[in-house]
Amino acid sequence: MINSLYTAQSGLFTSRSQIDVTSNNIANENTEGYKKRVSDTSEVDSLEDNIGNGVSFDSVSRTTNQYLYTQILNQSSKQSYYEQQDTTLSQIEIIFQETDTSGLSTTLSDFFNSIESLRSDPTDSIYASEVESNTELLITSLQGLYSDLEDLEDSISSQLEDEVSEVNTILEDIVYINEQIQNSSESRNDLLDKQDQLEFELAQYVDIEVDTSNDNYDLKIGGVTAIFNGTNLHEVSIVEEDGDTSLTIYNNELEMSSGSLKSLTQNLSSDSAIYEAMESLDDFASALITEFNSASSTTIFSGDSVSNMELVDGVIDSLSSDDLENIAQIQWGEGYSIGDFSGSFTEYYQDFLVGISSSVEDNAFILETQEAVVQSLKSKYEEETSVDSDEEMINLIQYQAAYEANAKVITVVDEMLQTILDM
Repeated sequence: MINSLYTAQSGLFTSRSQIDVTSNNIANENTEGYKKRVSDTSEVDSLEDNIGNGVSFDSVSRTTNQYLYTQILNQSSKQSYYEQQDTTLSQIEIIFQETDTSGLSTTLSDFFNSIESLRSDPTDSIYASEVESNTELLITSLQGLYSDLEDLEDSISSQLEDEVSEVNTILEDIVYINEQIQNSSESRNDLLDKQDQLEFELAQYVDIEVDTSNDNYDLKIGGVTAIFNGTNLHEVSIVEEDGDTSLTIYNNELEMSSGSLKSLTQNLSSDSAIYEAMESLDDFASALITEFNSASSTTIFSGDSVSNMELVDGVIDSLSSDDLENIAQIQWGEGYSIGDFSGSFTEYYQDFLVGISSSVEDNAFILETQEAVVQSLKSKYEEETSVDSDEEMINLIQYQAAYEANAKVITVVDEMLQTILDM
């Protein structure tokens, strides 16, 4: 009978602790990164006659799903890559945005039309002035587009520096959390929640791998170890070489597969969409210079690229009727070699614009699909790990009933003992 008192006492303690855990879940329902806590209990070993000695409240655990969590990190990192690509490609599209009355297509058309007008009357000074002003406007437009692309490249380079700095700050925070975990003798669930949040933030920048086996903590970025043994840190560095930009950790280049940093470094390389757009403008300008100079008895343009392209002073007034006849035909020519393209200058530029729009649309489609994948994973994960207030209220009622039942046992045993003592 006395043992029943101790059994009921253990039930009281456990029920009270479970009520505390449930109350904590309800209080943190809207806390970002909070994982639902569950009570770990076990039966107290019996000493004789296979009769138990009550319940043991062992610990409080976080509800998690490591597989889903890892998938969320990986897929979120891919989503971040496509989001950054969408931003960059959209900025390129905006640079080359065309309307009915503005844009390089309109400028190019006005340029050719003014040459056609001058061809019809080579002695008209007004027509000659229009050709000169439209030619200068064409050069200015080409150089302006090229300069905008260079500015975009500079902006991405600055963003890369900021994000690498942020990555290193997150790594330092993770190391700090690990130090607290190692030095903590009490529940570490709140620290583990913070660690998960930091890992998720880090995954937005680059793909990561986390290994917590053998009670250790190792973290890799792009296949290279950044944190080992929990508290040893190697920071990420930016390396620029031969026109390309890469990231390294302790002189080991990161082989990134996703994340915004992959997109940023990719758009600072020689095969980026920005570089290809700049190269296309150079091909356009170079071909235009070559064809006009070849069609005329005198040099019309100096230079060989967008950056050094210039109209030769006074050349428009010196063009003969034959020169004007020849250069006027360039507008209708179909077999010009412009980079790897063969056709007219107008067709080349329209094909270039279509290529930019297609890249934006293709990436947007992939991004939309990736967002759906991430949202599906998050929904499933949150279903398992987030606090459900209805479920917690049911638990609260159950634990309260268990507490009252154990209290009743103590009351009954006390009455029985009192009856025996009064005999």
